[in-house]
Amino acid sequence: MSSPIVIPRRTAFLRCAFLIFGVWAAGMLLNAGPGEAASAQSQLVEGVVTDEAGAPIEGARVTDGATLVTTDAQGMFSFERDELDPGAELQVSGAGHRDWSVPVEDAEPVMEVSLERQSIRALYLNPTVTTSAAQIDNLIDVINTTNANAVVIDVKEEWIWYDTEVAFFQNAGTVRPTYDIAELLHTFRKHDIYTIARLVVFKDSTVAEVHPNLAVRDVTTGGPWRDLNGVAWVNPMLEELWEPNIDLAVEAATFGFDEIQYDYVRFPTDGDLSTMDFGAAFTQVSRENAIEGFLARSRERLLPTGAKQSADVFGFTMVVSDDLGIGQNFSQLAEHVDYLSPMVYPSHYSDGQFGLPGHPNDFPYEIVEISLRSGVDLLGGDALQIRPWLQDFDLYGMTPYTAQDVRAQIRAANELGTSGWMLWDPENRYRRENLDPD
Repeated sequence: MSSPIVIPRRTAFLRCAFLIFGVWAAGMLLNAGPGEAASAQSQLVEGVVTDEAGAPIEGARVTDGATLVTTDAQGMFSFERDELDPGAELQVSGAGHRDWSVPVEDAEPVMEVSLERQSIRALYLNPTVTTSAAQIDNLIDVINTTNANAVVIDVKEEWIWYDTEVAFFQNAGTVRPTYDIAELLHTFRKHDIYTIARLVVFKDSTVAEVHPNLAVRDVTTGGPWRDLNGVAWVNPMLEELWEPNIDLAVEAATFGFDEIQYDYVRFPTDGDLSTMDFGAAFTQVSRENAIEGFLARSRERLLPTGAKQSADVFGFTMVVSDDLGIGQNFSQLAEHVDYLSPMVYPSHYSDGQFGLPGHPNDFPYEIVEISLRSGVDLLGGDALQIRPWLQDFDLYGMTPYTAQDVRAQIRAANELGTSGWMLWDPENRYRRENLDPD
């Protein structure tokens, strides 16, 4: 259990807010009888959530794992006490901050909660590459000796990489365990490393082959539609596909992951898109409804676990006002996740993008800065809900990336005030010189 943090210097706003609340409460009590006064005092659990500087945090989530409220623009929240489970913990969370909690039975009628900033700086673990205990120990050593403090672990990409009990995937034959999930999480937890489960959702050719009725249909062949690489996709508009993926996320969270990160939570982008059939109208509204509906349902299911939810999105979603044709509307998605993780890999942008004099791969700082700045603007100035993926790999035919290039991207993210960053290298060859020492 976390203890309340006393705010040494209250802002004028807080003094005013609680003065107003106090006057209101006093008036209510003066006009009530003795029994009514005692009842009024005990019926509500109210409070204000601020950052370490005393500024109110809007949109903070306050929950006992079943009932949820979010703070208003003044950082204030209110529950009816009988709505809360007396045996549960009341958890307060806000993007870019550490969680705070107190047993419901110990919650004061009026609380002041100050949340401490938290920056998550993660390295990606590919379970098909980092397979031995020695390799995992080396990754932990890199994290322990640098300013990295988190790890992103694949739990599903085509295959399920641990021994899941979700029947849908067992029956589909997609379970290929490469690690003991409980043991792996215990190892990282011993080193106080924040753990993120990466779960690929709709690019799932294995399930599409086993269940062609759940796949995106090709109108020319009648079979599963395939992208340029011959990969079949499942249909994001089918809610029966949402449930097993959410079941997997809940299971991973129950094992102890701090966060569930959905990847390929979108519609396809390459191949003959004109031959795709989703069995429903393929419009911006329908695409957005599918992706946002999935994330909304998942977040509701994850609520009792306490795990955060994030979504990987195209970096270019931050510089357009629509869904980019894939169901990813940046500002709308923010309503359904704790963090948005745009993939701002400079190598993936087009030659001359944003008017740069050359290929964006050679302008790592500029690409990340321009993209993230636009994303922050789309979120009304809130950088804390953004935690980008950064490039720590070389793309064939382009200038290899050095420590200077990786650090340039990190510097751009840090300057814009994002909630940390994540480094993507599918080969897991992380170099200490790319990072600051611990």
